[in-house]
Amino acid sequence: MKEGTFWRGSAILVFAVGGVLITAAAIALCTPWFGFVDLREVVVIGNHHTTAPNLVSLSGVRRGQSLLTLSLGRVTKNLLRHPRIKSVRVGRRLPHTLTIQVQEREEVAWMVDPSGDSCLALGEGGVVLSTDCTPSAAMIELRGARISGSGAGAVLLDSAVGELLHVLHDGVLASLDTQLIDLEDPDSIEVKTESGLRVLLGEMDDVLLRLDSLAALSRSLDVADYEVIDLRFGGEATLVPR
Repeated sequence: MKEGTFWRGSAILVFAVGGVLITAAAIALCTPWFGFVDLREVVVIGNHHTTAPNLVSLSGVRRGQSLLTLSLGRVTKNLLRHPRIKSVRVGRRLPHTLTIQVQEREEVAWMVDPSGDSCLALGEGGVVLSTDCTPSAAMIELRGARISGSGAGAVLLDSAVGELLHVLHDGVLASLDTQLIDLEDPDSIEVKTESGLRVLLGEMDDVLLRLDSLAALSRSLDVADYEVIDLRFGGEATLVPR
């Protein structure tokens, strides 16, 4: 009997200790002010054009809130509202630190604001980054493009124009050193390069297919030797030498 009483007493003690530990863990997870995992520091990485204080403010996090109950998805969504931010990775570094790693959009093109005379800087994907820019040789000029609204955060209405920018600025045809994409006549898109080459691409509907043809030509000949490359007529290319 004494032995049985001993084991029953031990079991009660084990359950009691376990209950205390579970309760403590629940408090740690559910109590924002619990000091063991409260937010005390935010580390921002990868920002060059945006400031860390601005991104921390936009993220919506508050000093002292629990890191364990903080929604990383919500923080990511908040940060992606900034037109300059292309992608975000958010992580916890216990016990007190939140890390925010961002990839920013770079300025790839510029255009005159359709509603005024200001210069709009556009980043990857055709997102307006700034309404007060200084054009540089590294930026492609867009003429005749339409945007969804006004101010930073507006986007190009035609997604094909964004793809066109990508191919000519960062993609397979970046070596052409494109200076201008003329979209004023949607039935006759034209590209002009630093060397003076004019590329006639025709209608917007098929412009990306014609860029594939231009890429194939650039692999087999030096396109800088030509004044005009006319790709408006399907699979046939007309080349005018200098």
